[in-house]
Amino acid sequence: MPEGPVAAPVSVPGLTDHHAHLLRDAAGVAFPPTAAAVASFHRQVAGLGRSPMDMLDTGPGLDEPGLPGRLLAGLARAAAAGLVEITEMGMRSWAYLDALTELETIGPLPCRVRIYLASGLAEESSLAELDARRAACGPWLRLDGVKFYADGWLVPRTCAVCADFADTGGSGVLFTGAAGLARRITPLAGRGWRMATHAIGDRAVQTVLDAYELAFDGDLAAIAAAAPRIEHASLLSADLIARMAATGVVACIQPSFALSDAGQLTPALGPARAGLAYPWTALAASGVPMLAGTDYPIEVLDPLPSLARLARGRSDRTGFGTAGSAPERARLPIEVAFALMSDPDAGQTVLTADPRTAGPGELDLIEVLGTAPAPF
Repeated sequence: MPEGPVAAPVSVPGLTDHHAHLLRDAAGVAFPPTAAAVASFHRQVAGLGRSPMDMLDTGPGLDEPGLPGRLLAGLARAAAAGLVEITEMGMRSWAYLDALTELETIGPLPCRVRIYLASGLAEESSLAELDARRAACGPWLRLDGVKFYADGWLVPRTCAVCADFADTGGSGVLFTGAAGLARRITPLAGRGWRMATHAIGDRAVQTVLDAYELAFDGDLAAIAAAAPRIEHASLLSADLIARMAATGVVACIQPSFALSDAGQLTPALGPARAGLAYPWTALAASGVPMLAGTDYPIEVLDPLPSLARLARGRSDRTGFGTAGSAPERARLPIEVAFALMSDPDAGQTVLTADPRTAGPGELDLIEVLGTAPAPF
């Protein structure tokens, strides 16, 4: 890490990660190792009429003794990086929650944890069990909602797009239609569970918006009040952005994607459509509610490199280098970027300087000194 001048500690609103797979990573459950493996998995699951969020976690990582300790180590790593809260986006086994509940009986967690259940886990449980588990959460845990999955990913060319991929052909994988997704959402939303749906391609985003409108009977005020989320929302036309703004659907973006995927956009989408990717400036200008998350372990967990990438299109912090820079459309003013990645109600992060007042060349010099998370 670059050495900066000695400075007095500065407490800022707690840094948060609104989309991570930290618990899964800490437990030792691996993602497919290559783009080809991801593509094969997506097509296999789609052929079964299911989605990745319908496939539950099993195996040694969850069944062997020591799971609470592994999760505690993962949360401690998040706290050391400056996070006071993480959102586990798609918990695929109750073993995670049981282990965290066990840890809560010992003392406060290193950071507080919000959880969205994977759709498959939610649907194999009764509504009564879901409500009971939500009510039983202690002061450091919250069961917030349920995550669904509409399409695949950009790099393996499985996200669902409105025009065929320029290099490989095909329009990606769409795991669900709007009507089917709405049927799954409706009973959960009716009991106060918040909805989040993975959608990267523009065809998938359109499908999810259609599903949300069906689930809430076209009542835009009800949709806005429920604040359903779209995770990633990577490829967006002006019409899709306008629909999100009109309905109050929340976009949870990943600051590092615009940088790490930069070399993929024109080959995948062609020059005429590459500009649809990561239009964060347009989202913010249109009034779409926004959050930011890392998608760890796909991208780095540490929030300060992510903040630099979102605010200035790159980070030169030692150990976090990614060549190139994100386009202007994927950059936000530092105060806006910071707001998407922090929450004063979640606690305080102690830094060597306030990122909101640091100059562009100073963001990479800021260090984490500690955290003070607050219980829910």
